[in-house]
Amino acid sequence: MKLKIGEERVITRGCRPEEDPWGSWQFPHPYKAEGRLIVSVHVSKDDITSFGNPQRWYESCDRGNTWKEIEPENPARFGALLPSGDRIYFPPQSGVSLKDYKMPDWGMQTPAYDFKKQANEGTLPLPDGMTYWLDGTVIKAYKAERLPKSLAKKEWQMERLPKGNTESVSENIPVEWDCLTRVVYTNTFDNVLKPVFPKGEIKIAPDGSAWISSFSGEGHINPETGLYTPYYSAELFRSDDNAHSFKQIAHMEYEADGHEYPYQSGGFSDSDFEFMEDGSIIWFFRTAWAMYTGREWDPMYMSRSEDMGKTWSKPIKFAHTGIFPRMCKLGCGTVILCYARPGMFVTACDDGKGIEWTKPIMIMTDGDRSRLHNLKITDPNFHQWDGSCNNPTIIAVDDNTAMIFYSDFYYPDDEGVKRKTILCRTIMVEKD
Repeated sequence: MKLKIGEERVITRGCRPEEDPWGSWQFPHPYKAEGRLIVSVHVSKDDITSFGNPQRWYESCDRGNTWKEIEPENPARFGALLPSGDRIYFPPQSGVSLKDYKMPDWGMQTPAYDFKKQANEGTLPLPDGMTYWLDGTVIKAYKAERLPKSLAKKEWQMERLPKGNTESVSENIPVEWDCLTRVVYTNTFDNVLKPVFPKGEIKIAPDGSAWISSFSGEGHINPETGLYTPYYSAELFRSDDNAHSFKQIAHMEYEADGHEYPYQSGGFSDSDFEFMEDGSIIWFFRTAWAMYTGREWDPMYMSRSEDMGKTWSKPIKFAHTGIFPRMCKLGCGTVILCYARPGMFVTACDDGKGIEWTKPIMIMTDGDRSRLHNLKITDPNFHQWDGSCNNPTIIAVDDNTAMIFYSDFYYPDDEGVKRKTILCRTIMVEKD
């Protein structure tokens, strides 16, 4: 087996990198629909107040060779297809301002303070723990049950397109999430409650159940100890009722194995998983989180389950970096994985187990790209050095072909001006 990488194709061009170095014109999300390829592009700043902002939409009717902008689509039309024929989609949500809520002073913590009592409406309790980012953001963590009733709900907002319908319906679906921890951003944010919505891709298991991954807030309660940890944790959820509810089936704690992980990092956050032919599940985890450490890269880890997610192997280091791991399984049985920062890589597995992978192909160099900037930069920061957001996504196009979508901040327009550009390339699997 070998991978054949196609030529870069431009989907859309945005602003110059010196106009907005991060946030806008990033994070493409692809869909397949009715013989078309469709991509949404994030064009707002990148923080918890803008996750749910409107996006720009583009379509291709010739397998990604050419693209044009279209009116905003309803993503539920192209959402994950359930065995029932329904399609589902989890829309991103923006944070909620709690600036009018009363926040008790630390002096209120007395020997009699009850950390199990639910707070009254309009009031936050003392936090279960706190962490901070290098920009001065203080992040307070609360076990969900301790928040006022209006904020303590364990549910996700979902759009469902019932089989045979043309209009989607909104649902608030219950989620069984042990030790769900909500976080509030303060200092650089005006007491904003981070939203809860799954960050991964919906996948259908061989038994017809629907699965999706997510991760905790910045700091969470460890369900094994009941104690606060400042790191992210990866979570996996399953639905057996046509996605009318989800139940947490796996929790991957960053500190679970003592001191064998690089504690400079932020924990297990963005993740992706896939069902393999031998009945196992593979799960990949991002660890890098620059706002904790100032460093944009850290290893990507991998774990396997051989009992449908009940137990997992100790995570092992898979690659020296691995922002936003994303996988797709082709009809020919090959699983393709993309990951990045710095650089961008693609590898594939054909053994049906997730153990043997091809040598990674470099889609974008992991070296200094700042020389490509419109301006002369003598002392680049990391994002000038890297020149991309490096959050790639990938979908299957046919039984032997996938397509990767990504951004390049230094892609020239027709006049040679470098602009933040959304690109795609085909990845074809060739077998002897």
